[in-house]
Amino acid sequence: MDESIEGAFKQVAEFVQTWEEGKKAPPDVLAQTYALFKQATTGDAPAEAPAEESKKAKYEAWLANKGMTKEKAMSEYIKFIEEKKKEFGFGGA
Repeated sequence: MDESIEGAFKQVAEFVQTWEEGKKAPPDVLAQTYALFKQATTGDAPAEAPAEESKKAKYEAWLANKGMTKEKAMSEYIKFIEEKKKEFGFGGA
């Protein structure tokens, strides 16, 4: 795996954890953020959907990325977050 993409992915993932403006994003954006992160870190979603209704949107978004390589998911995650930073604002360093 390309170490530069992995390093960039880790930086963006750390940023997301503290990004207050991003926490106000609509549920579909939060689900896509989760889905790309999980695809990049875990791979394909498990075959069985979660029983909790509140987790199903995130699961469905993750399932939609089935077959995407971890490197491609990392790249897509970085791109997606950069777009959302412009859309929702970036108030941190």
